[in-house]
Amino acid sequence: MSSNSLIVSNYCACFIDLLGQKDALKGQSVMPELIDDQKKAEFQSMVMKSVGAITRLQQHAEFFRRASDETESIRGELAPADQLLYDEMSVLKAKQQRWSDGLVFYQSLNTKTSKCPMNAVLDIFMLAGSLCMLGLVDKQPIRGAVETSWGVELHESELYGAVVANSYVLESSVAQYPRIVIGEHTMSYLRAHLEHTPDPADKLDIYNRNLAVKCLNMTAIDQDGYNILNYLGAEFKSSVFREESKSLYDDAYVYICDQYELHKENKNSTLALRYSWLKGYFHQHRDIHV
Repeated sequence: MSSNSLIVSNYCACFIDLLGQKDALKGQSVMPELIDDQKKAEFQSMVMKSVGAITRLQQHAEFFRRASDETESIRGELAPADQLLYDEMSVLKAKQQRWSDGLVFYQSLNTKTSKCPMNAVLDIFMLAGSLCMLGLVDKQPIRGAVETSWGVELHESELYGAVVANSYVLESSVAQYPRIVIGEHTMSYLRAHLEHTPDPADKLDIYNRNLAVKCLNMTAIDQDGYNILNYLGAEFKSSVFREESKSLYDDAYVYICDQYELHKENKNSTLALRYSWLKGYFHQHRDIHV
């Protein structure tokens, strides 16, 4: 592959990591001898503590991606000229790359190949927030980070570049507990759309800006000053969870409280503090989900 054939552009990417896998695999090495049914059942149970959780994460991601594709369209109600415009607005969705015990959602922001890249950013936000909430409901929490930087697809669904490194660093060193951190480059990208005055005659330009506003309304500032995806906020509820928000909220909150009490009892101050923050975040948004 020559350097001239590479298409390098800015990408938005979200690095998702399934928590608890180090503990699930701790002390394991080669396969034991499966000499009877009991040994087989014990080994299978051990495997499923890690592999089963990863499989569920991948299944949830696929479910939300399909749901996004199957959302009822108003295209048929539009005039032919507006149908073409609708296609140009709606074509871009987040791609997915599987990564050990996690996932990467990403898409190029190159306006030469897509006239409405903000669609993909919104898709990444909604996927990441949905998985974060569902991970708490399933008692298989995740953490993640969204960042924007240069990247290149060496092959289909094989992203490389600063965007992978930067989103991974944010996820592994900053996210720390079940939340989705939004990097500064991504926030700057979104804010730049607000500073831009769209051409009143350019519907795509207006649409991109409106989606940037929607994405910004899905963010908040956490207690440590980092920007996070506000998956409990009113914007996310109206766009994604809707009537299911209360049951999801209630189930997730029970798990968070249980984890807080567990880590406090075990005198694990690090995890107790993190779940205390998460508990506070849920309590702050309780009225939205009643």
